[in-house]
Amino acid sequence: MTTQSLPQATHEHHALLLEHVNRIPAVADLLLVDAPGAPRGGIVELSAFLRGTLLPHMEAAERVVYPELERMLQNRHSMTPMRKEHDEIRRLVGEFTTLTADVRDGRLSLGRRLALRRVMFQLYALLKVHLAEEEAYVRLVDRGAGDEMGEAIAAAMAHPVAG
Repeated sequence: MTTQSLPQATHEHHALLLEHVNRIPAVADLLLVDAPGAPRGGIVELSAFLRGTLLPHMEAAERVVYPELERMLQNRHSMTPMRKEHDEIRRLVGEFTTLTADVRDGRLSLGRRLALRRVMFQLYALLKVHLAEEEAYVRLVDRGAGDEMGEAIAAAMAHPVAG
């Protein structure tokens, strides 16, 4: 069995995450369709991705990758910007969850649809930038960590990704 390098594993994992992230604008556009139930399926799927895949990914990065980067960079606060982005992503996921809590038949007021679109596009933009930054940081870890450490980090980051 061939093991992947940490950057390869991360890139493949991020590609799966980006499949979902890249659908966010289309789901947000469905909120402009004034038909019963139009956005419901996309919202349910997005909610499952955010809570079931994205948040566990962030927790794994904070638990495994960020401490290793801080050790390598000899600064325990060097990952503060990335952690703040995680906090903002969590806040936006919480706002998304609140705005979609009672979406059963897909009917939302115009105000709620617009607020939800704003949150979705903020999440989309932040996630696109954040995942690219994470890949750059992972390349640093890979260069500074030995093979065993890189494999250990890749294994610790492994978690299910909704396909």
